Amino acid sequence: MATTALPRINVSVKAAIVHDGRVLLMSYDDDSGFHYNLPGGKAIEGESLRDAVARKVLDETGLRVRASRLLFVVEYVPEQYNGEFGTVHKTQHNFLAELLDDNTTPRKSDPPDPIQVGFEWVPLAELPDRYLLPRVNQQLLDALVVDRDVLVDRW
Repeated sequence: MATTALPRINVSVKAAIVHDGRVLLMSYDDDSGFHYNLPGGKAIEGESLRDAVARKVLDETGLRVRASRLLFVVEYVPEQYNGEFGTVHKTQHNFLAELLDDNTTPRKSDPPDPIQVGFEWVPLAELPDRYLLPRVNQQLLDALVVDRDVLVDRW
């Protein structure tokens, strides 16, 4: 019986940091054009998803956060999208994150990401008008009104 190799799947985390009715977005200009992302990035082996949120947000923004609950998961399968966003299968776990300090002024990573333009605290009412990648504007707004954590992180 032949065995099939397990797929290579990148696991990333994103943080919806909501403060005073606004969400923090990072702006970029690259092959996809000008767009926004939530702060975050790849989790590393042996790291919990919640810990990855705190690490990536600190790295990318200088802000200290705690991941409070999983909002939703996005999956990207390259074959289903003609490789529009690369050739690697990805899952993106989007968490609500709470600021741990009074500081709300983000700073760029060191070294800075060459395609990052800046940061913007966007009022939630204006989120549908922003070009967010992945295109999860409405899913994010919907998930913010549900007060339930869907991640079971105890085996």
